[in-house]
Amino acid sequence: MKKSIKIIAIAVVALMLCLSLTSCFGKKLDGTYLAEVDVGLVKTSYEYTFEGKNVTVVRTADSAFSSEDKTTYTGTYEINELDNGDLEITFEFEKEDDFIKSGTVSFEEGKDYVKINGTTYNLVEED
Repeated sequence: MKKSIKIIAIAVVALMLCLSLTSCFGKKLDGTYLAEVDVGLVKTSYEYTFEGKNVTVVRTADSAFSSEDKTTYTGTYEINELDNGDLEITFEFEKEDDFIKSGTVSFEEGKDYVKINGTTYNLVEED
């Protein structure tokens, strides 16, 4: 009887350890998501490409007054679930400017989109 209780206790501890390690790795994204803002004379797009724990953001600005300006940011990300069930995403970029900052913002994922800090980015279909 004691032996079976030990085996059950060890199995429960092992299961809890596996579940806790799985949650530590967090949710990962895979794919490219795009948002475009066109205000007539200026068109800006942000393209987020997620691979494993890495993220690349390409910001493209095109205006009637200047040639296309393209800036690429690379870094890492982590998605966490809050106690209330909402999600947040934390970015850590190698370089930053006024448009791209490291930090934590709200996050939502749908079938073919992600919403980062209130902006919807649609999944780009692979050719």
